[in-house]
Order: sequence, then structure tokens, then C-alpha cells
Amino acid sequence: MKNNMPEVWRTGERTLRFSFGEVISSEVYQSVHSFSDFLISEWNHYLEEVVPSYHTVTAFFKKSSILDTIRIEEVLEKWKSYKRDSTHSITRKITIPVCYEEPYSEDMERIGQIIGRSKEEIIYLHSEKIYTVYMIGFLPGFPYLGDLNPKLFVPRLDKPRVKVPRGAVGIGGSQTGIYPIESPGGWNIIGRTPLEIFSLERENPFSLKAGDLLKFSSVSKEEYQSIEWEMKNDSSANHRFIKEVDI
Repeated sequence: MKNNMPEVWRTGERTLRFSFGEVISSEVYQSVHSFSDFLISEWNHYLEEVVPSYHTVTAFFKKSSILDTIRIEEVLEKWKSYKRDSTHSITRKITIPVCYEEPYSEDMERIGQIIGRSKEEIIYLHSEKIYTVYMIGFLPGFPYLGDLNPKLFVPRLDKPRVKVPRGAVGIGGSQTGIYPIESPGGWNIIGRTPLEIFSLERENPFSLKAGDLLKFSSVSKEEYQSIEWEMKNDSSANHRFIKEVDI
């Protein structure tokens, strides 16, 4: 990317991919989603779908022949003067309760040894940050949260676990995220939320979406178990605990 201009590749018979570099940041996030809107405004009658990711936008066209007739250079020239929304897609500000105590924080001690920080410092550094949900992927409902405090950067596991429990909160590299279902995974687990981030039993299975601002709230083991009990006995509990707050 140069001067906020994406690089362009033809990646299939009906697809173009626009790349805004390889850096994960809020600035790139805004560019990606503004550019998605821009493509739709320019090419909507040609497009089947536009798919934004961390730092790319993939455009799927209705027919392969369209790619032989559109003028990409002219569209990119228009992008230079396109009015971009600096707060694009920020939909909600929410908080998620997380217990950082054992047995929900199985990698906490090892992480502390790697980065030379106490458990209390790790909890503070992880929970004081306000994260943007950059994208949902990997698993249904898995939120990729960038901009982790650099003091918490640790590599992912050399050998992924066969089973990571639902609700596990992990860190890996510059990212943090929440496992919405039990699955294999290679992120370092530092806590767990009792909330259901994804559930097919709800009309809207996804609790989070791209653009949400998210903050983790540290809770005790007793508070975790209390919320977990409510979740099992009240179908509306998840909605009550995931709500807009002033952060």
C-alpha cells in the first residue's frame, strides 16, 4: 500500500483482491471498510459480494467477463478523493466478563515467565485495553481483536491443543480473541468468559460483530460461576451481560 492506495491482484476468474498492506491496525481497519463501501458505490451492479478482512478487500463479480471491461485505474483514482468515515462501522461499545483465575487461565504462569510479568500485571494489561473487533472468522463467531499491548506479545503454541474450551480467552502475537465453541487451537489461554459468544439456539447466533469496541472485565471465580449458573437457567442472561456501556 502506498499513500493509502491498495495493491490489486486478480485472484480468480471472477475475483479481485485489494491489499492495504500487512499491518493490523485501526487505521487499516478503517481503510478496508471504507474501501468496501466505496467499491459497492462504484461497482454495485457488477458485484456479487465484497468481503473485507484484516487488511484486504476481495471483490466477487457476477461474471468473469466483467473483469475484462472494468477500468480499475479510474476507480482507484476516484478512491483518492473519496470521503472516508473515520469511525466506520463502530456499532457498539461493550464489556465482556473474564475470569483470569485457575482453572480458566492454564497458560498464565508460562506467559508470565516468558514476558517477565506477574499475573496481576498481565490481567491489568489485558483488561485495561479497549479493543476493536476487526473481523469474525476462523470459527463461527470468533472475534479477532487487534492492538494487544506489546508487553503481552507471546508466540502461539508450537503444538496446538486438540481441545480448547468454549469461552476461552487467548493471546497470540499481537492479537487476542475468544473461542466461541470448543475446538482445536494454538493461542495462549489466559482466562475464560462464561458468556456464549456464539449459539445456534438464538435468532442471531453471533454476540459480536466487526466494528464493536470491546473491553474485558476481570471477575472472580465465584462471579464467573454465578454468571455461568444464570446462563444455564435463563435464556435471556447472555443478552443482559453483553450490553452497551460507557468505555
